Amino acid sequence: MNRNSPIFIIGVDRSGTTLLNMMIDAHSKIAMPYESKFFTRYYLNRKSFGDFSEVETRRSLVRNILNEPSVRDWDIQVKEEDIDLSSCDTLENTINTIYSVYADSKGALWWGDKTPAYIDNLHILNTMFPECRFIHLVRDGRDVANSIIQRWWGPDDFTTAIRSWDQRVSCARKMLAMLPAYRYMEIRFEDLVTKPAFELQRICKFLKIDYENGMLMSYGDRADTMVGNRIDGIHENLKSRPLVEHTYKWKKTLSPANQAIAYEIAGQTLKKMGYDTGIKHCRWKCFAEILNRVKGSMAWRFRTRQR
Repeated sequence: MNRNSPIFIIGVDRSGTTLLNMMIDAHSKIAMPYESKFFTRYYLNRKSFGDFSEVETRRSLVRNILNEPSVRDWDIQVKEEDIDLSSCDTLENTINTIYSVYADSKGALWWGDKTPAYIDNLHILNTMFPECRFIHLVRDGRDVANSIIQRWWGPDDFTTAIRSWDQRVSCARKMLAMLPAYRYMEIRFEDLVTKPAFELQRICKFLKIDYENGMLMSYGDRADTMVGNRIDGIHENLKSRPLVEHTYKWKKTLSPANQAIAYEIAGQTLKKMGYDTGIKHCRWKCFAEILNRVKGSMAWRFRTRQR
C-alpha cells in the first residue's frame, strides 16, 4: 500500500468497530484516530470551497479541517504550519496530507478511519480514495438491534432496528463485491472476540503487513486517549480484553416473537453471514410487531415535541 491508500473500517453502529479501530491503531505502522465524521459532508459540499489553484482556498480548507471537532480531539495536534499547501490541490489530497502528517508524528506509514455512518457512503469513499482498503466488520444483527434501541440516537423499536441492520449490511456487501478482492475483506465481530489473534493476523495479511502482539495486548491502554469522555456509557468495555459474553446476547435476551420478526426481516442475510437463524415462527409475532410499531410511533412523537 502507498500513502494514498487509507484503511477504512466500516460497519453498522454497535458492531464493534471502535474495538477494531483501537486494535488496528495499536499497530506501529498504522495511525487510525477516532471517527472523522466529516469526509462525506465535505465531499458533498466540495464545490463551495473555491478554486484550489488559489493558495487561500487551500489554506482555508486546511484550517476548516483542523478545526473539526474530531481532529481537535487527536492525541497529537497537527498545526497549520505543519501542512505543505502545495500538496493540497484537491479535497482528497488535503485530507490525505493532514492525516499523513498525523501518521508521521506517530511514526506510522499509513492512516485510517472508522466512522460507522460511512457504511452508507462507500461510493463516496471509493471515489475520494480509489486505492483505499475496506475492512467490513459485521455483528449479529439481533445483538446490534438490541444495543441500538437502548441508545438515545437510534430507533426505539426492534423491528426498525433489525430492518436497518439488514438493509445497510446487505447494501455494503453488494457494493464491496464490486471492488477487486484485494481492496476489501469482511470479518465477524464474534470471530474477532473469540479468536482475536487469528482474526488480527488475517487482517495484517490482507494489509500486507506483519502482525504485532500489541494489537491485542496493549490496545486497551489507549482507551481514554482514543475515545475521551465517550469511554463511559458508550464504549465502557474497551479497557478490558474482548469478552466472549458480549457475543450472541440475543439468545438469552430476545423474546421468541422478536426472534421470529428478525428471521422474517433479516433471516436470509443472517444465514449468508453464517449466523444461527433462531426461532423462525412464533404465535405472538403479530402482537410484537404491533408493540414495536407503537414504541416507534411514541418515540417519534416525543422527539418531535422536544424540538
